[in-house]
Amino acid sequence: MLDVLAPDRVLIAGWATDFCADATVRSAVADSDHVVVVGDGHTLSDRPHLDVASAIRHHSWIWHNLITRRSIGIETATDLLDP
Repeated sequence: MLDVLAPDRVLIAGWATDFCADATVRSAVADSDHVVVVGDGHTLSDRPHLDVASAIRHHSWIWHNLITRRSIGIETATDLLDP
C-alpha cells in the first residue's frame, strides 16, 4: 500500500515499542521510507529486566542512531499536529 501511496514519510505509533514499533521502524527504513516515530504515541508494559521509561529511552536512542540512508525522526503528537 505504501508503494501506491508514495508518502514522503511514514508515521509510526502503537503498542509494544520493543517488538512491533521497533520492527516497523526498521522495516520502513529498509524499504527506503523516511520515518517519524510519534514519541508519545508508543508504549509497552514493564519487562522483567526493564521498566517502561527505560525501554522507551533505549529505543529512542537506537532509532536516533541507526545507520540508514533514510531519516528517522522522533516527534510528539503535538509537534506533528501543530501547523
